[in-house]
Amino acid sequence: MPDVSTPEKLQAFASHHWENGGIGLLISGGSTSKGNVPLDAFYPKIRWVKENTGLILNIHTGLLDKKEAKEIANSGVDIASVDIVGSDETIKNVYGLDSDSHDYEETLWTLRDTGINIVPHICVGLDFGKIKGEIRALEIVSALKPEVIGIIALIPTAGTAMASITPPSVEDIVQVITEAKKLNPGSEISLGCMHSKIEKLRLEEAAINAGATRMVLPSRITIKKTVEAGFEVRSFDACCSLPKNLESKALRKT
Repeated sequence: MPDVSTPEKLQAFASHHWENGGIGLLISGGSTSKGNVPLDAFYPKIRWVKENTGLILNIHTGLLDKKEAKEIANSGVDIASVDIVGSDETIKNVYGLDSDSHDYEETLWTLRDTGINIVPHICVGLDFGKIKGEIRALEIVSALKPEVIGIIALIPTAGTAMASITPPSVEDIVQVITEAKKLNPGSEISLGCMHSKIEKLRLEEAAINAGATRMVLPSRITIKKTVEAGFEVRSFDACCSLPKNLESKALRKT
């Protein structure tokens, strides 16, 4: 990801991106010991980007309070992508936070009160590859009836404590997608960008059969099979969190 670690860098990058045909950007970063992404200094520049470009802005928030939620909404951000964790044990053991699942639930409702478009994300196997709290996270999310729910999965990463773990299986991921669709029949379920590429084709096919209607960078084989099965396939130059009211801005023409 490009370095936009100062407000000035963010403004410069966004201007260049827009002038060169960019459609949107995801503002993300590391989080504090309290579990929030420290954005206070960036809100004026985020507002500048919204007022001076047509970029779609998606932001990772982490945990937040009412004041932070209001600042995010007032900055003009289009989408808030929020990771939801349903296991208190995982929150402590993996994130190292003195928080619990109710704090994540409160973050969702606090954001909802501002009117911003929220796309909850649930990471399968977050607790060292184990399934622990994902269904509880879905129950938290389902109360909001979100337009889109993103399902991602842990990737073992070199240089981390999880470098050598076994990633969640296709069956684990599909189990969560199935439950997500069962609890949220009116929501779009998206297989997001973060998941192991092991058994990619089997995962993509199983995800569609389980109810996923969005997928980041599907294989050509999966696209071909989906079309042959009678589905309409549309391509967007955007992430999995794109709401329907912004699809026209990101629809790929060719």
